[in-house]
Amino acid sequence: MQTDLQARFVVVGAGYAGLAAARALALRHPDERIVLLDAGQPAESSSGRNSGFMLDLPYAKISSGSDPAVRDWQVRLLAHGMQHLRAAIEAGNFDCGWQPNGHYKAATTAVGARNLEALTQTLDAHGVHYRRLAPSEITDELGTPRYTAALWLRNCTVVQPAELMHGLVGTLPPNVDLHTDSPVSGLRRRQGYELQVGPHCVRARQVLLCVGAELPAFGHAGSRQLTVFTYAGLTRALTDGEAAGLGSATDWGVTPVERLEATSRKVGGRRYMLRLGFSYKSELAPEQVQAMLQTGLRERYPGLPADAFEHVWGGAVGMTRNDVPIVRQLAEGLHAVAGCNASGILKMTALGSLLAEYAAGQHSPLLAETLARSRPGFIPPEPIRRLAFEWSLRRMRRELAEHQT
Repeated sequence: MQTDLQARFVVVGAGYAGLAAARALALRHPDERIVLLDAGQPAESSSGRNSGFMLDLPYAKISSGSDPAVRDWQVRLLAHGMQHLRAAIEAGNFDCGWQPNGHYKAATTAVGARNLEALTQTLDAHGVHYRRLAPSEITDELGTPRYTAALWLRNCTVVQPAELMHGLVGTLPPNVDLHTDSPVSGLRRRQGYELQVGPHCVRARQVLLCVGAELPAFGHAGSRQLTVFTYAGLTRALTDGEAAGLGSATDWGVTPVERLEATSRKVGGRRYMLRLGFSYKSELAPEQVQAMLQTGLRERYPGLPADAFEHVWGGAVGMTRNDVPIVRQLAEGLHAVAGCNASGILKMTALGSLLAEYAAGQHSPLLAETLARSRPGFIPPEPIRRLAFEWSLRRMRRELAEHQT
């Protein structure tokens, strides 16, 4: 940002929620200037670093024992996100690697297999199509005997998330002014709001904070959200022989039943992506991440060389205690959304769109239900928070190792 600005709406954060909010406000108010600020560059934040899964039904991510009313709300929320995203992509006519390939839901332990069996009951009850794989089919299609049980579900689209982010940024409505490399260093209320961006100031009547895990840095929701870092690697283009070891399916995606298991994809028929590992509040050193991913690769595909990863990265995820998002009015003219809980593209697109609706004073039934259900539980302060997280992580790792053994 190179000068002082004034606008009715300012959106802070150009991730999926912020882009959806800015787009929705711009379309609702074509004669208004919408200012969109981001501290970095498009697709360089966590939004461009996820695994690219868009599951439009929640049954494969939510426990089969979840409240049916919660599941129904999730279905409507994800459908809203998909509708908003499709409209933006069709209007912009850009490529983002969109592939409605479905995905595999897989287990690596006996406990996971039982949970997968319980999931089939939920799927049957809702008439959701799935295919159960025999052990030989798992090995043939995915190229690894790592999984003890697996289902294939059609309700998933995969994308290249960085391409999706660049496409959404490049096709914003003309009344959206995007300023990147423009971190907000101060926010105060004065005849509306004043946002400090370097030596410059933005004055606005309404501010929408779509900053995800950074919301506590703005002084809000610190007791409702914590930051976890996750890690991923993408291999170089594999040789014909190496790629054959990834199974017969051209492109595929796997999401795990067990919480600490890996998410993975076969991309473009020749690359393998592995998302594995967690750390609390700060990123691990690059050599630790590299070693962790190499171990994960050997466990799944011992025929691939340990140095096959060409790209390795991490990203911050905002987590709430009971897996519900933060969607709220913080003060008059100040709204916020956060807490993606590792399910970002469709959900945060939907929530950003709904936050714009909330800020504009329009209240749909889906917004009303979302506000009612977005009540994250209290998270204790430090050092209890860190100790509780690390204890929980050790327990889950131990249980996973025991069950796999």
